[in-house]
Amino acid sequence: MTLGASKTRDSAKTIVASQRPSADMGPIPRHVSEWIRSRPFWAMLPLFQDLPDDALNSLQEAMEPVAFASGTVILEQGAIGDEMFVIERGMVQVTVLDEDGAPVFETELEAPALVGEMALVTLEPRTATVRAQGEVSAQRMRKSVLEDLFDRQPQAASFLTALVGERLMETGGIRKVGKYEVLGPLGSGGVATVFEARHPGLGRSVALKMLSHSLVYDRNFAEHFGREGRIVAGLTHDNIVRVLDTEEAYGTRFIVMEKLTGELLEGLIRRREELDWYVVRRLLTEIASALAYSHEQGLIHRDVKPANVFITEERRVKLLDFGIAVSVGVPTAEDGKVVGTPFYMSPEQILGLPLDGRADLYSLGILAYELCTHELPFWGESVQSVFNLHLNQPTPDPRLVEPDLPDDLAEFIRISTAKDPIRRFGSCHDAASFLYRGMDEGATAPHEMSTIALTYLPSRRGQVQQILNEALAKLKRLRGVQTFASNQVNVEVAAMPRAADPRRVTMTSQIFEASTAYHRPPARRDVPDMPPPDDLPDEPPEV
Repeated sequence: MTLGASKTRDSAKTIVASQRPSADMGPIPRHVSEWIRSRPFWAMLPLFQDLPDDALNSLQEAMEPVAFASGTVILEQGAIGDEMFVIERGMVQVTVLDEDGAPVFETELEAPALVGEMALVTLEPRTATVRAQGEVSAQRMRKSVLEDLFDRQPQAASFLTALVGERLMETGGIRKVGKYEVLGPLGSGGVATVFEARHPGLGRSVALKMLSHSLVYDRNFAEHFGREGRIVAGLTHDNIVRVLDTEEAYGTRFIVMEKLTGELLEGLIRRREELDWYVVRRLLTEIASALAYSHEQGLIHRDVKPANVFITEERRVKLLDFGIAVSVGVPTAEDGKVVGTPFYMSPEQILGLPLDGRADLYSLGILAYELCTHELPFWGESVQSVFNLHLNQPTPDPRLVEPDLPDDLAEFIRISTAKDPIRRFGSCHDAASFLYRGMDEGATAPHEMSTIALTYLPSRRGQVQQILNEALAKLKRLRGVQTFASNQVNVEVAAMPRAADPRRVTMTSQIFEASTAYHRPPARRDVPDMPPPDDLPDEPPEV
Protein backbone atom coordinates (compact mmCIF):
# COMPACT_ATOMS: atom_id res chain seq x y z
CA MET A 1 0.00 0.00 0.00
CA THR A 2 1.09 3.57 -0.57
CA LEU A 3 -0.87 5.71 1.91
CA GLY A 4 -2.71 3.29 4.18
CA ALA A 5 -6.18 4.24 5.45
CA SER A 6 -4.77 4.28 8.97
CA LYS A 7 -2.21 6.93 8.05
CA THR A 8 -1.77 9.61 10.70
CA ARG A 9 -1.80 13.34 10.06
CA ASP A 10 1.89 13.70 10.87
CA SER A 11 2.98 10.95 8.50
CA ALA A 12 0.83 12.31 5.67
CA LYS A 13 2.37 15.74 6.16
CA THR A 14 5.76 14.13 5.78
CA ILE A 15 4.78 12.72 2.39
CA VAL A 16 3.32 15.99 1.17
CA ALA A 17 6.36 17.94 2.29
CA SER A 18 8.71 15.52 0.54
CA GLN A 19 7.14 16.43 -2.81
CA ARG A 20 7.90 20.13 -2.53
CA PRO A 21 11.23 21.67 -3.56
CA SER A 22 13.29 23.18 -0.77
CA ALA A 23 12.96 26.94 -0.38
CA ASP A 24 16.02 27.25 1.85
CA MET A 25 18.55 27.18 -0.98
CA GLY A 26 20.31 30.53 -0.51
CA PRO A 27 21.54 32.66 -3.44
CA ILE A 28 21.53 30.82 -6.79
CA PRO A 29 24.36 31.52 -9.28
CA ARG A 30 23.23 33.08 -12.57
CA HIS A 31 24.19 30.15 -14.78
CA VAL A 32 22.34 27.77 -12.46
CA SER A 33 19.30 30.05 -12.46
CA GLU A 34 19.25 30.08 -16.28
CA TRP A 35 19.54 26.30 -16.36
CA ILE A 36 16.63 25.97 -13.92
CA ARG A 37 14.45 28.27 -16.05
CA SER A 38 15.14 26.10 -19.10
CA ARG A 39 13.64 23.08 -17.36
CA PRO A 40 9.93 22.41 -16.81
CA PHE A 41 8.42 23.86 -13.64
CA TRP A 42 7.72 20.38 -12.24
CA ALA A 43 11.40 19.40 -12.70
CA MET A 44 12.00 21.27 -9.42
CA LEU A 45 10.40 18.36 -7.57
CA PRO A 46 13.00 16.24 -5.70
CA LEU A 47 12.16 13.06 -7.63
CA PHE A 48 13.20 14.68 -10.93
CA GLN A 49 16.06 16.92 -9.85
CA ASP A 50 18.79 14.38 -10.64
CA LEU A 51 17.50 13.43 -14.09
CA PRO A 52 19.81 14.41 -16.97
CA ASP A 53 18.35 16.84 -19.49
CA ASP A 54 17.86 14.25 -22.24
CA ALA A 55 15.96 11.92 -19.89
CA LEU A 56 13.89 14.83 -18.60
CA ASN A 57 13.01 15.91 -22.15
CA SER A 58 12.00 12.37 -23.09
CA LEU A 59 9.86 12.16 -19.97
CA GLN A 60 8.14 15.43 -20.87
CA GLU A 61 7.43 14.16 -24.39
CA ALA A 62 5.74 11.08 -22.89
CA MET A 63 3.33 13.24 -20.88
CA GLU A 64 -0.18 14.21 -21.91
CA PRO A 65 -1.53 17.66 -20.93
CA VAL A 66 -4.93 17.57 -19.19
CA ALA A 67 -7.18 20.16 -17.51
CA PHE A 68 -9.65 19.69 -14.65
CA ALA A 69 -12.55 21.91 -13.73
CA SER A 70 -13.06 22.91 -10.11
CA GLY A 71 -14.46 20.05 -8.05
CA THR A 72 -13.40 17.30 -10.48
CA VAL A 73 -12.21 14.09 -8.83
CA ILE A 74 -8.77 13.36 -10.29
CA LEU A 75 -8.08 10.22 -8.21
CA GLU A 76 -10.54 8.24 -6.09
CA GLN A 77 -9.61 6.29 -2.99
CA GLY A 78 -10.03 2.53 -3.50
CA ALA A 79 -9.92 2.72 -7.31
CA ILE A 80 -7.25 0.90 -9.31
CA GLY A 81 -5.20 3.21 -11.50
CA ASP A 82 -2.19 3.11 -13.80
CA GLU A 83 -1.42 6.80 -14.19
CA MET A 84 0.31 9.61 -12.33
CA PHE A 85 -0.40 13.32 -12.57
CA VAL A 86 2.03 16.21 -12.33
CA ILE A 87 0.11 19.29 -11.16
CA GLU A 88 1.53 22.23 -13.13
CA ARG A 89 -0.94 24.97 -12.20
CA GLY A 90 -3.62 25.30 -9.56
CA MET A 91 -4.37 23.47 -6.31
CA VAL A 92 -5.78 20.08 -5.34
CA GLN A 93 -7.32 18.74 -2.14
CA VAL A 94 -6.14 15.36 -0.81
CA THR A 95 -8.55 13.44 1.45
CA VAL A 96 -8.01 10.10 3.22
CA LEU A 97 -11.13 8.32 4.52
CA ASP A 98 -11.41 5.60 7.17
CA GLU A 99 -13.35 2.36 6.71
CA ASP A 100 -16.60 4.14 7.65
CA GLY A 101 -16.06 6.88 5.06
CA ALA A 102 -15.15 9.56 7.60
CA PRO A 103 -12.20 11.80 6.71
CA VAL A 104 -9.10 11.12 8.81
CA PHE A 105 -6.81 13.46 6.94
CA GLU A 106 -7.15 16.40 4.53
CA THR A 107 -4.62 18.75 3.01
CA GLU A 108 -4.12 20.96 -0.04
CA LEU A 109 -1.29 20.74 -2.53
CA GLU A 110 -0.14 23.61 -4.73
CA ALA A 111 1.67 23.22 -8.02
CA PRO A 112 4.18 21.75 -8.66
CA ALA A 113 3.08 18.51 -7.04
CA LEU A 114 2.74 14.81 -7.79
CA VAL A 115 -0.35 12.70 -7.18
CA GLY A 116 -0.93 9.02 -7.87
CA GLU A 117 2.75 8.30 -8.44
CA MET A 118 2.78 4.87 -6.76
CA ALA A 119 0.47 3.59 -9.52
CA LEU A 120 3.58 3.41 -11.70
CA VAL A 121 5.13 0.68 -9.51
CA THR A 122 2.16 -1.06 -7.87
CA LEU A 123 -1.38 -2.07 -8.84
CA GLU A 124 -2.80 -1.60 -5.36
CA PRO A 125 -5.90 0.59 -4.85
CA ARG A 126 -5.52 4.34 -4.49
CA THR A 127 -5.22 5.32 -0.84
CA ALA A 128 -6.52 8.88 -1.11
CA THR A 129 -9.03 10.96 -3.09
CA VAL A 130 -7.61 13.94 -4.98
CA ARG A 131 -10.04 16.71 -6.07
CA ALA A 132 -9.37 19.89 -8.08
CA GLN A 133 -9.70 23.11 -6.09
CA GLY A 134 -10.43 25.59 -8.86
CA GLU A 135 -9.07 25.17 -12.38
CA VAL A 136 -6.12 22.78 -12.53
CA SER A 137 -3.61 22.12 -15.31
CA ALA A 138 -1.62 18.90 -15.16
CA GLN A 139 0.48 16.43 -17.12
CA ARG A 140 -0.67 12.81 -17.21
CA MET A 141 1.86 9.96 -17.20
CA ARG A 142 0.39 6.61 -18.19
CA LYS A 143 2.24 3.50 -17.04
CA SER A 144 2.10 1.81 -20.46
CA VAL A 145 3.51 4.89 -22.23
CA LEU A 146 6.29 5.27 -19.67
CA GLU A 147 7.29 1.61 -19.93
CA ASP A 148 7.74 2.05 -23.69
CA LEU A 149 9.90 5.10 -22.96
CA PHE A 150 11.95 3.25 -20.34
CA ASP A 151 12.64 0.43 -22.81
CA ARG A 152 14.15 3.00 -25.18
CA GLN A 153 15.81 5.17 -22.54
CA PRO A 154 16.32 3.30 -19.23
CA GLN A 155 17.93 6.32 -17.53
CA ALA A 156 14.54 8.06 -17.49
CA ALA A 157 13.29 5.41 -15.03
CA SER A 158 15.75 6.43 -12.32
CA PHE A 159 13.18 8.71 -10.64
CA LEU A 160 11.19 5.58 -9.75
CA THR A 161 14.11 4.35 -7.61
CA ALA A 162 14.09 7.64 -5.70
CA LEU A 163 10.31 7.33 -5.35
CA VAL A 164 10.37 3.79 -3.96
CA GLY A 165 13.33 4.54 -1.69
CA GLU A 166 11.51 7.59 -0.32
CA ARG A 167 8.30 5.65 0.33
CA LEU A 168 10.15 2.77 1.99
CA MET A 169 11.68 5.21 4.47
CA GLU A 170 8.63 7.33 5.32
CA THR A 171 6.78 6.95 8.58
CA GLY A 172 3.56 5.25 7.54
CA GLY A 173 4.93 4.60 4.04
CA ILE A 174 5.01 1.23 2.32
CA ARG A 175 7.80 0.02 4.68
CA LYS A 176 7.63 -3.57 3.36
CA VAL A 177 9.09 -5.58 0.53
CA GLY A 178 7.31 -8.90 0.34
CA LYS A 179 7.45 -10.30 3.85
CA TYR A 180 10.38 -8.09 4.90
CA GLU A 181 9.92 -4.99 7.04
CA VAL A 182 12.26 -2.17 5.99
CA LEU A 183 14.15 -0.58 8.91
CA GLY A 184 16.45 1.95 7.28
CA PRO A 185 19.04 2.65 4.56
CA LEU A 186 22.49 1.02 4.57
CA GLY A 187 24.01 2.52 1.42
CA SER A 188 23.50 3.25 -2.25
CA GLY A 189 25.35 3.39 -5.54
CA GLY A 190 24.72 3.62 -9.25
CA VAL A 191 23.59 -0.01 -9.48
CA ALA A 192 21.57 -0.64 -6.33
CA THR A 193 20.32 0.75 -3.05
CA VAL A 194 20.69 -1.35 0.09
CA PHE A 195 18.31 -1.25 3.06
CA GLU A 196 18.31 -2.94 6.42
CA ALA A 197 15.22 -5.07 6.83
CA ARG A 198 13.79 -7.65 9.20
CA HIS A 199 11.98 -10.91 8.64
CA PRO A 200 8.84 -10.48 10.80
CA GLY A 201 8.55 -14.15 11.67
CA LEU A 202 12.21 -14.79 12.45
CA GLY A 203 13.05 -11.34 13.81
CA ARG A 204 16.29 -11.54 11.84
CA SER A 205 18.02 -8.47 10.37
CA VAL A 206 18.98 -8.78 6.70
CA ALA A 207 20.32 -6.58 3.90
CA LEU A 208 17.83 -5.81 1.13
CA LYS A 209 19.53 -4.92 -2.18
CA MET A 210 17.21 -3.02 -4.58
CA LEU A 211 18.18 -2.78 -8.26
CA SER A 212 17.93 0.73 -9.72
CA HIS A 213 14.85 1.07 -11.94
CA SER A 214 16.99 2.52 -14.70
CA LEU A 215 18.74 -0.86 -14.85
CA VAL A 216 15.55 -2.92 -14.63
CA TYR A 217 14.88 -1.82 -18.21
CA ASP A 218 18.45 -2.66 -19.27
CA ARG A 219 17.66 -6.26 -20.16
CA ASN A 220 21.23 -7.56 -19.89
CA PHE A 221 21.91 -5.89 -16.55
CA ALA A 222 18.59 -6.92 -15.04
CA GLU A 223 19.32 -10.50 -16.02
CA HIS A 224 22.77 -10.30 -14.39
CA PHE A 225 21.16 -8.98 -11.20
CA GLY A 226 18.73 -11.88 -11.16
CA ARG A 227 21.53 -14.33 -11.87
CA GLU A 228 23.51 -12.98 -8.92
CA GLY A 229 20.71 -13.94 -6.55
CA ARG A 230 20.33 -17.39 -8.04
CA ILE A 231 24.08 -18.05 -8.22
CA VAL A 232 25.06 -16.94 -4.74
CA ALA A 233 22.04 -18.65 -3.20
CA GLY A 234 23.64 -21.92 -4.29
CA LEU A 235 27.05 -21.13 -2.74
CA THR A 236 27.82 -22.07 0.85
CA HIS A 237 31.18 -20.82 2.06
CA ASP A 238 32.27 -18.88 5.13
CA ASN A 239 33.95 -16.23 2.97
CA ILE A 240 31.10 -15.65 0.49
CA VAL A 241 28.14 -13.45 1.40
CA ARG A 242 25.00 -15.53 1.89
CA VAL A 243 21.92 -14.85 -0.24
CA LEU A 244 18.77 -15.79 1.65
CA ASP A 245 15.91 -14.86 -0.66
CA THR A 246 14.78 -12.79 -3.66
CA GLU A 247 11.75 -10.55 -4.14
CA GLU A 248 10.14 -8.62 -6.98
CA ALA A 249 8.14 -5.54 -5.98
CA TYR A 250 7.51 -1.89 -6.87
CA GLY A 251 8.72 -2.31 -10.44
CA THR A 252 12.15 -3.71 -9.56
CA ARG A 253 14.05 -6.65 -8.08
CA PHE A 254 15.45 -7.24 -4.61
CA ILE A 255 18.09 -9.64 -3.29
CA VAL A 256 17.88 -10.52 0.42
CA MET A 257 21.34 -11.11 1.89
CA GLU A 258 22.91 -11.59 5.28
CA LYS A 259 23.54 -8.25 6.96
CA LEU A 260 27.23 -7.55 7.42
CA THR A 261 28.89 -5.15 9.84
CA GLY A 262 32.30 -3.77 8.97
CA GLU A 263 33.65 -2.07 5.85
CA LEU A 264 34.75 -2.68 2.29
CA LEU A 265 38.40 -3.46 1.70
CA GLU A 266 38.32 -0.47 -0.64
CA GLY A 267 37.82 1.89 2.31
CA LEU A 268 40.67 0.35 4.25
CA ILE A 269 43.02 0.85 1.28
CA ARG A 270 41.89 4.43 0.71
CA ARG A 271 42.72 5.24 4.33
CA ARG A 272 46.18 3.78 3.65
CA GLU A 273 45.82 1.61 6.72
CA GLU A 274 48.92 -0.51 7.22
CA LEU A 275 47.98 -4.03 8.24
CA ASP A 276 50.45 -6.47 9.74
CA TRP A 277 51.80 -8.72 7.00
CA TYR A 278 50.33 -11.72 8.82
CA VAL A 279 46.87 -10.15 8.50
CA VAL A 280 47.48 -9.31 4.82
CA ARG A 281 48.33 -12.95 4.15
CA ARG A 282 45.27 -14.15 6.03
CA LEU A 283 42.88 -11.83 4.16
CA LEU A 284 44.32 -12.87 0.81
CA THR A 285 44.11 -16.53 1.84
CA GLU A 286 40.42 -16.16 2.67
CA ILE A 287 39.68 -14.45 -0.66
CA ALA A 288 41.59 -17.19 -2.50
CA SER A 289 39.69 -19.82 -0.52
CA ALA A 290 36.33 -18.28 -1.50
CA LEU A 291 37.37 -18.13 -5.15
CA ALA A 292 38.66 -21.71 -5.09
CA TYR A 293 35.25 -22.86 -3.83
CA SER A 294 33.46 -20.80 -6.49
CA HIS A 295 35.63 -22.32 -9.20
CA GLU A 296 34.88 -25.80 -7.92
CA GLN A 297 31.21 -24.99 -8.49
CA GLY A 298 32.06 -24.02 -12.07
CA LEU A 299 31.78 -20.22 -11.63
CA ILE A 300 34.29 -17.48 -12.47
CA HIS A 301 33.67 -14.26 -10.50
CA ARG A 302 35.14 -11.86 -13.13
CA ASP A 303 35.06 -8.80 -10.85
CA VAL A 304 37.49 -9.42 -7.99
CA LYS A 305 38.43 -6.00 -6.57
CA PRO A 306 38.55 -4.23 -3.18
CA ALA A 307 35.02 -2.84 -3.66
CA ASN A 308 33.71 -6.42 -3.80
CA VAL A 309 35.52 -7.64 -0.68
CA PHE A 310 33.88 -6.92 2.67
CA ILE A 311 35.88 -7.02 5.90
CA THR A 312 33.72 -7.79 8.91
CA GLU A 313 34.27 -6.36 12.37
CA GLU A 314 36.01 -9.64 13.19
CA ARG A 315 38.41 -8.96 10.27
CA ARG A 316 36.98 -11.82 8.24
CA VAL A 317 36.48 -11.71 4.46
CA LYS A 318 33.14 -11.86 2.67
CA LEU A 319 33.31 -11.94 -1.13
CA LEU A 320 30.48 -9.94 -2.74
CA ASP A 321 28.81 -9.34 -6.12
CA PHE A 322 28.62 -12.35 -8.38
CA GLY A 323 26.42 -10.36 -10.77
CA ILE A 324 28.70 -10.85 -13.81
CA ALA A 325 29.94 -14.35 -12.94
CA VAL A 326 30.18 -16.81 -15.82
CA SER A 327 30.63 -20.54 -16.16
CA VAL A 328 34.14 -21.92 -16.63
CA GLY A 329 35.18 -22.01 -20.29
CA VAL A 330 32.44 -19.69 -21.62
CA PRO A 331 33.65 -16.87 -23.97
CA THR A 332 33.30 -13.61 -22.06
CA ALA A 333 32.79 -10.90 -24.70
CA GLU A 334 29.09 -9.94 -24.65
CA ASP A 335 27.80 -8.25 -27.81
CA GLY A 336 31.35 -7.12 -28.46
CA LYS A 337 31.60 -5.52 -25.00
CA VAL A 338 34.25 -6.35 -22.39
CA VAL A 339 32.71 -6.86 -18.94
CA GLY A 340 34.59 -6.20 -15.70
CA THR A 341 36.60 -3.47 -13.94
CA PRO A 342 39.56 -2.44 -16.16
CA PHE A 343 42.13 -1.93 -13.37
CA TYR A 344 41.79 -5.57 -12.24
CA MET A 345 41.05 -7.50 -15.45
CA SER A 346 43.24 -10.33 -16.70
CA PRO A 347 44.60 -10.25 -20.27
CA GLU A 348 42.35 -13.14 -21.32
CA GLN A 349 39.27 -11.38 -19.91
CA ILE A 350 40.19 -8.21 -21.81
CA LEU A 351 40.48 -10.24 -25.03
CA GLY A 352 37.11 -11.94 -24.46
CA LEU A 353 38.63 -15.43 -24.33
CA PRO A 354 37.17 -18.41 -22.43
CA LEU A 355 38.12 -18.17 -18.76
CA ASP A 356 39.08 -20.48 -15.95
CA GLY A 357 39.91 -19.77 -12.31
CA ARG A 358 43.30 -18.29 -13.18
CA ALA A 359 41.54 -15.16 -14.52
CA ASP A 360 40.19 -14.45 -11.02
CA LEU A 361 43.65 -15.26 -9.66
CA TYR A 362 45.18 -12.50 -11.82
CA SER A 363 42.63 -10.04 -10.40
CA LEU A 364 43.48 -11.22 -6.88
CA GLY A 365 47.16 -10.57 -7.60
CA ILE A 366 46.35 -6.98 -8.67
CA LEU A 367 44.24 -6.58 -5.51
CA ALA A 368 47.15 -7.90 -3.44
CA TYR A 369 49.52 -5.35 -5.02
CA GLU A 370 47.10 -2.54 -4.11
CA LEU A 371 46.57 -3.88 -0.58
CA CYS A 372 50.33 -4.02 0.07
CA THR A 373 51.31 -0.71 -1.57
CA HIS A 374 48.08 1.36 -1.51
CA GLU A 375 48.66 1.94 -5.24
CA LEU A 376 47.41 0.33 -8.45
CA PRO A 377 50.11 -1.27 -10.58
CA PHE A 378 48.55 -0.05 -13.84
CA TRP A 379 47.04 3.39 -14.32
CA GLY A 380 46.08 5.29 -17.47
CA GLU A 381 44.03 8.18 -18.75
CA SER A 382 41.69 5.88 -20.67
CA VAL A 383 40.33 2.35 -20.47
CA GLN A 384 42.29 1.40 -23.56
CA SER A 385 45.57 2.59 -22.06
CA VAL A 386 44.94 0.48 -18.94
CA PHE A 387 44.13 -2.51 -21.13
CA ASN A 388 47.38 -2.06 -23.06
CA LEU A 389 49.35 -2.12 -19.81
CA HIS A 390 47.63 -5.31 -18.64
CA LEU A 391 48.32 -6.95 -22.00
CA ASN A 392 51.91 -5.85 -22.57
CA GLN A 393 53.64 -4.64 -19.39
CA PRO A 394 54.84 -6.89 -16.54
CA THR A 395 53.48 -6.04 -13.12
CA PRO A 396 55.94 -3.68 -11.37
CA ASP A 397 57.85 -5.04 -8.39
CA PRO A 398 55.78 -3.93 -5.37
CA ARG A 399 58.98 -3.61 -3.30
CA LEU A 400 59.81 -0.47 -5.29
CA VAL A 401 56.87 1.13 -3.48
CA GLU A 402 56.95 -0.91 -0.24
CA PRO A 403 60.56 -1.91 0.50
CA ASP A 404 59.57 -3.86 3.63
CA LEU A 405 57.25 -6.19 1.73
CA PRO A 406 58.06 -9.81 2.64
CA ASP A 407 59.52 -11.90 -0.17
CA ASP A 408 56.67 -14.41 -0.19
CA LEU A 409 54.03 -11.70 -0.79
CA ALA A 410 56.13 -10.17 -3.58
CA GLU A 411 56.45 -13.65 -5.11
CA PHE A 412 52.70 -14.25 -4.79
CA ILE A 413 51.97 -11.02 -6.67
CA ARG A 414 54.56 -11.82 -9.38
CA ILE A 415 53.24 -15.33 -10.05
CA SER A 416 49.52 -14.44 -9.81
CA THR A 417 49.80 -11.57 -12.30
CA ALA A 418 51.82 -13.38 -14.97
CA LYS A 419 50.47 -12.50 -18.43
CA ASP A 420 50.33 -16.12 -19.50
CA PRO A 421 47.85 -18.11 -17.35
CA ILE A 422 50.16 -21.14 -17.58
CA ARG A 423 52.79 -19.24 -15.58
CA ARG A 424 50.40 -18.47 -12.73
CA PHE A 425 49.48 -20.75 -9.84
CA GLY A 426 47.55 -23.73 -11.12
CA SER A 427 44.48 -22.72 -9.13
CA CYS A 428 43.31 -20.43 -6.35
CA HIS A 429 43.60 -23.44 -4.06
CA ASP A 430 47.34 -23.62 -4.87
CA ALA A 431 47.62 -19.86 -4.33
CA ALA A 432 45.95 -20.13 -0.92
CA SER A 433 48.33 -22.92 0.08
CA PHE A 434 51.29 -20.76 -0.95
CA LEU A 435 50.00 -17.85 1.14
CA TYR A 436 49.43 -20.12 4.13
CA ARG A 437 52.99 -21.44 3.97
CA GLY A 438 54.24 -17.86 3.86
CA MET A 439 52.11 -17.02 6.86
CA ASP A 440 53.61 -19.94 8.76
CA GLU A 441 57.18 -19.06 7.78
CA GLY A 442 56.68 -15.34 8.38
CA ALA A 443 55.38 -16.02 11.87
CA THR A 444 58.52 -17.98 12.77
CA ALA A 445 61.01 -15.39 11.54
CA PRO A 446 63.31 -13.90 14.22
CA HIS A 447 61.81 -10.97 16.10
CA GLU A 448 63.57 -8.61 18.46
CA MET A 449 61.91 -7.84 21.76
CA SER A 450 62.31 -4.69 23.82
CA THR A 451 60.90 -3.88 27.25
CA ILE A 452 60.97 -0.61 29.10
CA ALA A 453 60.49 0.13 32.80
CA LEU A 454 59.83 3.64 34.12
CA THR A 455 59.93 5.20 37.56
CA TYR A 456 58.35 8.59 38.08
CA LEU A 457 56.89 10.93 40.67
CA PRO A 458 53.19 10.39 41.42
CA SER A 459 52.47 13.92 40.21
CA ARG A 460 53.67 12.93 36.72
CA ARG A 461 51.42 9.90 36.40
CA GLY A 462 48.93 11.59 34.04
CA GLN A 463 51.67 12.84 31.72
CA VAL A 464 53.36 9.44 31.64
CA GLN A 465 50.03 7.79 30.83
CA GLN A 466 49.42 10.18 27.93
CA ILE A 467 52.91 9.72 26.47
CA LEU A 468 52.64 5.93 26.72
CA ASN A 469 49.22 5.95 25.01
CA GLU A 470 50.57 8.06 22.14
CA ALA A 471 53.67 5.90 21.75
CA LEU A 472 51.70 2.64 21.75
CA ALA A 473 49.23 4.04 19.22
CA LYS A 474 52.11 4.88 16.86
CA LEU A 475 53.74 1.48 17.35
CA LYS A 476 50.52 -0.35 16.57
CA ARG A 477 50.37 1.37 13.18
CA LEU A 478 53.77 -0.04 12.21
CA ARG A 479 53.86 -3.27 10.23
CA GLY A 480 55.94 -6.00 11.82
CA VAL A 481 55.56 -4.59 15.34
CA GLN A 482 53.48 -6.32 18.00
CA THR A 483 52.81 -4.65 21.35
CA PHE A 484 52.29 -6.89 24.36
CA ALA A 485 52.31 -4.28 27.13
CA SER A 486 49.28 -2.78 28.80
CA ASN A 487 48.66 0.84 27.97
CA GLN A 488 47.75 1.54 31.58
CA VAL A 489 50.33 2.96 33.98
CA ASN A 490 51.08 0.61 36.87
CA VAL A 491 49.10 1.76 39.90
CA GLU A 492 51.93 0.74 42.22
CA VAL A 493 54.15 3.73 42.82
CA ALA A 494 57.69 2.98 43.96
CA ALA A 495 58.74 4.89 47.05
CA MET A 496 61.30 7.56 46.24
CA PRO A 497 64.42 7.80 48.42
CA ARG A 498 64.03 10.48 51.04
CA ALA A 499 67.20 12.14 49.83
CA ALA A 500 65.79 12.57 46.35
CA ASP A 501 65.03 16.09 45.20
CA PRO A 502 61.20 16.25 45.12
CA ARG A 503 61.40 18.82 42.32
CA ARG A 504 63.14 16.41 39.94
CA VAL A 505 61.49 13.65 37.93
CA THR A 506 63.46 10.44 38.22
CA MET A 507 63.14 8.08 35.26
CA THR A 508 65.18 5.00 34.57
CA SER A 509 64.75 2.45 31.83
CA GLN A 510 65.94 -1.04 31.09
CA ILE A 511 65.86 -2.48 27.60
CA PHE A 512 66.16 -6.21 26.97
CA GLU A 513 66.66 -7.44 23.41
CA ALA A 514 66.12 -10.97 22.21
CA SER A 515 67.18 -11.71 18.67
CA THR A 516 65.71 -15.22 18.61
CA ALA A 517 62.15 -14.65 19.80
CA TYR A 518 59.61 -16.59 17.75
CA HIS A 519 55.88 -16.79 17.54
CA ARG A 520 53.92 -19.38 15.60
CA PRO A 521 50.28 -19.89 14.64
CA PRO A 522 48.49 -22.96 15.97
CA ALA A 523 49.39 -26.29 14.39
CA ARG A 524 47.67 -27.11 11.12
CA ARG A 525 45.05 -29.78 10.78
CA ASP A 526 45.70 -33.11 9.12
CA VAL A 527 45.25 -31.58 5.65
CA PRO A 528 48.46 -29.60 5.16
CA ASP A 529 47.65 -27.87 1.88
CA MET A 530 45.09 -25.31 2.94
CA PRO A 531 43.12 -25.25 6.21
CA PRO A 532 39.69 -23.65 6.46
CA PRO A 533 39.94 -19.92 7.20
CA ASP A 534 38.57 -20.50 10.70
CA ASP A 535 41.91 -22.15 11.56
CA LEU A 536 43.75 -18.89 11.04
CA PRO A 537 44.13 -16.55 14.02
CA ASP A 538 43.24 -12.90 13.51
CA GLU A 539 46.72 -11.79 14.58
CA PRO A 540 50.07 -13.55 15.14
CA PRO A 541 49.95 -15.25 18.54
CA GLU A 542 51.75 -13.38 21.29
CA VAL A 543 55.06 -14.58 22.69
